Amino acid sequence: MTRVELTETGFETLFLLTRYMTEYIGEDKAIDLADKLINTAEKLLSSNPKSAPVCHELELIGVTDYLQLTFEKYKILYRYDDSEKCVYLTAFMRHRQSAQSLLVSYALIN
Repeated sequence: MTRVELTETGFETLFLLTRYMTEYIGEDKAIDLADKLINTAEKLLSSNPKSAPVCHELELIGVTDYLQLTFEKYKILYRYDDSEKCVYLTAFMRHRQSAQSLLVSYALIN
């Protein structure tokens, strides 16, 4: 079984997504959504970490080590380290949100 870990950036993007969605669906539903995204990622990726494709948006700019799990109207970006048998959840975003912009923003901030 593969270990699934939430990175600091993953936590921050999940927090931002939850805060954003609170405006539209309310705090309780936004928190439930965040839990559902984490639980879904853990369930699917712990048993089959290579099931998702490379994130196409990032692949266009030469970044090929992020995989994208799409769930309902959301994207979950992650990296898989085969030698450690670990999935690192790195970003949560709405389906229409740009993975490129998110990656650049975090690269500049951090």
